[in-house]
Amino acid sequence: MNRISAKRGGASSPISARSPAGSKRTRARIRGAALVGSLAFAYGANAELLTFETRPDGANEAVHATVKLDGTSYDIAGTLAKPAKPPSGAKALLLETQPSDDVKPLALERGLAVLSLDFAKLPDKARAPALRDVLGHLRGALKMKRVLGRAQGSDADVMSDASSAFDGLLLHDASREPAGPTRFIASWGDDVYWREKPRVEFAKGAQPNARRFYLAGIAASTTATNCVAPVNARPLAPALRALFAALDEWTAKGVAPPASRAPLDVDLTPAQDLKWPKIPALPAPPEGARRVPKIDADGNEVPGLRLPDLALPIATFTGFNTQKDKKGPLCVAGAAIPFAATKVDREKNADSRSSLVERYGSRAYFVATMRVIADKLVKERLLLQQDADAYVAAARSAPF
Repeated sequence: MNRISAKRGGASSPISARSPAGSKRTRARIRGAALVGSLAFAYGANAELLTFETRPDGANEAVHATVKLDGTSYDIAGTLAKPAKPPSGAKALLLETQPSDDVKPLALERGLAVLSLDFAKLPDKARAPALRDVLGHLRGALKMKRVLGRAQGSDADVMSDASSAFDGLLLHDASREPAGPTRFIASWGDDVYWREKPRVEFAKGAQPNARRFYLAGIAASTTATNCVAPVNARPLAPALRALFAALDEWTAKGVAPPASRAPLDVDLTPAQDLKWPKIPALPAPPEGARRVPKIDADGNEVPGLRLPDLALPIATFTGFNTQKDKKGPLCVAGAAIPFAATKVDREKNADSRSSLVERYGSRAYFVATMRVIADKLVKERLLLQQDADAYVAAARSAPF
């Protein structure tokens, strides 16, 4: 176990770090004390990091932190993973609030350490101050020159509130954006417009320190619990990986990321005005006043970042579905209604959407076109090459 001590107001608090014994450990204690004091002053929050400890846990390190806020102590657990090839220059860290393999392997490959910390058990008022406090110590104790953050949903809101502690943020499905100058990339999917409290779109474009990406036809949840229609399982990970790579280069080298691809208010329309094609078994859209992205003749969304499997679709993808059992749990996934294979098949079901054979002719053409679309997104830095190759590989199994 590795620990150092931070002293504040006459009391010692153990803070972990990887520092050798002797004068270096003493300097680490001094740095830790200065960080605690400066955090309370700079952020106006009575947050104090009492302990930060790491211990070996297989290939990673288990992390335990104790944060004191307004007289109450809270425990935070997590995992620290370090890159196989440490960078020769300045060290960088990616902090995630939920363990995920969407971005973590890419971050390690790019030379960043990855720290997963679970703030879920903390009261809402304590989460942002605790996050700032932990990060303040990590910068000094682990000698991190650059700290990036990635989170989704309510955790993304917490990171927005604590944005001054980060060099860059990758936020998905956040209800608010950072107020300060921290660079960030925000993304969201189709489902946010169909919720009970739908998203209200921006009237203006993003500021220079921000990029916004709407992931057309993607729903955050792919859980098929109690859903009538087939679930929309399109992954958002390929987009997140490309956006993380862009954020990494933006914060490390000053390379500007791709331009935003997000709808403004003019790209939306009242939900009741959507002209849906005749689609067998299409769930009824949720009721209530809302403005949603415009759709094409297949019922797929037009604005935003259209990944290869939406630019060259084999189904209609929505951000809503229908509950199978009204007394059961909510169906929080979107729907995916496949195109018919042939004209005969679609006419049997009164499906107005062109069949796969009608629109693509053959699987060979479909695969070749998928390669063109995927490679174009790679050149635009909106898709990584390995993910482009994965889309092409999946196209070879299209249900023609």
